[in-house]
Amino acid sequence: MSSVSTRQRVIDVVRERAEREPDRICLTFHKPDGPAESLTYEALVRDACAYARALRAQRLTAGSMVVVTAPTAPQFVAAFLGIQQAGLIPIPAPPPEPLSGAARYRERLLDIVERSRAAAVVIPAEPPPADLQDMLAAGGVALVTAQAAPRGSEMSEWAEPDTRIAYCQFTSGSGGRAKGVMLTHENVFANIRARQEAYGLRDGDVGVSWLPLSHDMGLVGYILSPLMTGIPCHLMAPAAFLADPRAWLALITRVRGTIANAPNSAYGLCVRRVPETALDGLELSSWRRAFNGAEPVTGEVVEAFVRRFEKVGFRASAMLPGYGLAENTLSVASRRAGQGAHFDVIDRDVLERLHRAVPAGADEPRLSVASVGVPLPGQEVTIRDASGLPCPERCIGEVTIRSASVMDGYLEGTEGEGGVDPEGWLWTGDLGYLADGELYVVGRKKDLIIRAGRKYYPQDLEDAIARVPGVRSGRVAAFAVPGAERERVVVVAEHRAAPDEAAALPALIDRAVFSAVRFRPDDIVLVAPQTLPLTTSGKLMRPAVRRTYLDAGYRRS
Repeated sequence: MSSVSTRQRVIDVVRERAEREPDRICLTFHKPDGPAESLTYEALVRDACAYARALRAQRLTAGSMVVVTAPTAPQFVAAFLGIQQAGLIPIPAPPPEPLSGAARYRERLLDIVERSRAAAVVIPAEPPPADLQDMLAAGGVALVTAQAAPRGSEMSEWAEPDTRIAYCQFTSGSGGRAKGVMLTHENVFANIRARQEAYGLRDGDVGVSWLPLSHDMGLVGYILSPLMTGIPCHLMAPAAFLADPRAWLALITRVRGTIANAPNSAYGLCVRRVPETALDGLELSSWRRAFNGAEPVTGEVVEAFVRRFEKVGFRASAMLPGYGLAENTLSVASRRAGQGAHFDVIDRDVLERLHRAVPAGADEPRLSVASVGVPLPGQEVTIRDASGLPCPERCIGEVTIRSASVMDGYLEGTEGEGGVDPEGWLWTGDLGYLADGELYVVGRKKDLIIRAGRKYYPQDLEDAIARVPGVRSGRVAAFAVPGAERERVVVVAEHRAAPDEAAALPALIDRAVFSAVRFRPDDIVLVAPQTLPLTTSGKLMRPAVRRTYLDAGYRRS
């Protein structure tokens, strides 16, 4: 495997590889209902040049923003690089999704276009609906489709645009309204170099992913990193995974995948949807790095996944929780190869009263927190209190990061809390602690629930509720709202219970919450499946649930 090039743009690395090894396959796209499509470096450069020419024909101002929808297809990768090649800044946006519908797709796309003041939109898949074309034209936004950039064009034009910003990554929106993260070529190279060193990537590694390419885990982990390191990668669409989680495991089996990442809920989905009777034909012994990130990691899911799939070769040592965020390009910390997952069992009472993570005794209320490992090379991680001073070990504070991967800043007009201070520290808004050099993340600062002076994390309530039969795992939101005398604690949960069983759910939820945190929620709202909003990567949007609740927008079921 090649080391990351010293050239400072992804497109330059791709061009170099196309000149040296034009027929080398870089990415392979798998469809549930058709043959796989492999993309060589030469074909990628030719297609990128076609998009660059189509964009130059629009006579856009250098450095303008260009929104590009991100289907899991070769055309997206070519369009992304072509935008950079044209001296413009790409913004990956979610493509249409089967479950969300055309209206939701149009709403999200137009929101990103408006907030970024994009000069153009590139849709490298099916032509957009006529009404969307009309809306873009009315706003003076140029539209480029795959038909305007025919594949297999000449690769002779390869200008040297001076674009320090590599792309703008909109955050998932799970912690509030999505923000535009401006990332430089230097940020991207620094994070990929750190990942390559920390993860021990090597010749023979093969990536397998279903993650959305508009999300930082999918874009950096399975498009930019493979292109720069030369590791081949196999991709399938998120919808294909959600329809049949076994298809992801079957693809790992078929191509002998060694690296495959997913959020905790995806591993849980595999356990629920791939029963013992469906294990025949799976062989997962090649899988040596199963990164688990993007959302809280739970011991129940990790243990269940290992127990189910060790029968077909999966090793517990391959499950590696990690931590990252778009503001740091992607990765911050991770458990190292062969370590497996580790959970710190702490005293829940001390955490809630004193905001400290003290190991729990045998008779004390316990909380299990996953280690997300040690910082990657070049990543400084410090836990700070409200005054900005570093916290002692095992004291809870805000996670701050300083590295060459930290963003250039937020896109103007999308700023929020946190950001980068004058000394280069990124204030993440995440709460955590350090113990024996490893990082533990316990929640979001803005999501804390305070009751009688004690601080509770909504995940503690949500995890307890998710174990109630009939409640959909990962589809529960707990949050605080203003009350007449004190904050009121609200639970909104999706359920699949039959009508006669649903009547008993509020009491069961009340009991589960009291057992976990020793207080009862003030309101419990049960809603139908597919009601609560999710990000494109499948994370629950707790702030959006709270806003809808305050607007009396939920119909109780």
